[in-house]
Amino acid sequence: MKLIKKTVSNIPFDLHDSRIVKTEVNGDNLTLYLDQVYEYQKDSEKFYPANLTFTKIDLEECYALVFDGPQKDGAFSGVRYNFRDYLKKYPDTEFEIITDTYGGYTTFMEGYIYRDGHETVSGMISLWTLGEVIAEF
Repeated sequence: MKLIKKTVSNIPFDLHDSRIVKTEVNGDNLTLYLDQVYEYQKDSEKFYPANLTFTKIDLEECYALVFDGPQKDGAFSGVRYNFRDYLKKYPDTEFEIITDTYGGYTTFMEGYIYRDGHETVSGMISLWTLGEVIAEF
């Protein structure tokens, strides 16, 4: 058997620097509302607001890590939240996506959490789904 890891994506969109401005749970679907996604075309970029819907989401397997401050080299601390608890505790935040990774059933996002009147902190979100990830522009 020969396996080849795919390293080149045919998807022209990127979530880097996109902000999740709203999150909505509807049954077993989770929708992330993004301020913008980037489309790369040769030497230019275009920006679009977008929604990402994760179907057949298993919220019991999803979580968010919220650190006590911006991450730097060295020791750090924070709290791991069940994703439902994260949504309750941080309902009006924006999550800026710095990196996003998709593999198997998991989507993992690392970035910054912005809340009015609070220090910007680092965070990570892990979403687990047996369904599809549908992007709408």
